Amino acid sequence: MPVLFFSNSGLQGDLLFSLFSQSILLSWEKESIGKQRHCLQHYEAIIIDCWKIGIPSQSQEFLSELKKIKHPKSFLINFPADMPTSVMERLRQSGFYLLCDSNTCQENLIHKLNTAIHSCESRQNHSNPNIRPLTRREQEILEQLTTGEPNSAIATKLHLSEHTVKNHMYNIFRKIGVKNRIQASNWAKINLQEEKI
Repeated sequence: MPVLFFSNSGLQGDLLFSLFSQSILLSWEKESIGKQRHCLQHYEAIIIDCWKIGIPSQSQEFLSELKKIKHPKSFLINFPADMPTSVMERLRQSGFYLLCDSNTCQENLIHKLNTAIHSCESRQNHSNPNIRPLTRREQEILEQLTTGEPNSAIATKLHLSEHTVKNHMYNIFRKIGVKNRIQASNWAKINLQEEKI
């Protein structure tokens, strides 16, 4: 199935589309937001260029269009780095991944996008508004988990007992809706940056 990229018809959208289609070997299609809504289920993922959120005169109309998009893999990129927390939270509750803000470098954008598209993890934690954010300590432990180190090494690095690390792991798995360390690590690689509080 192809990946759909929503962006403007200008130079920026065309350049991003060219970058994605050359860097991530999948079938890609590009449309302006507001089109193709009737067949979104036929796409592997939906990538949305959110640069219009930063323009006050276009922000409300753009956010209204976003509300109409329903897809289990909807990723927002290029949104303003200083976007208000309330707007970010509303977008998350609507089921969107806030993947990369406008300050993200090209290499990191491609890496995160490629990982996110190929991830087959459940998105239930992003579509459920009752999910609580991770604490700072849980984020630290999850970050250490991505290195592949055992609980004992994580405990030593963070000056905790192994039992405490294990308890935090249990809470992390429950909060993000995964069943094992590999799933948690994959989830962290996609989401940890946006979840930091």
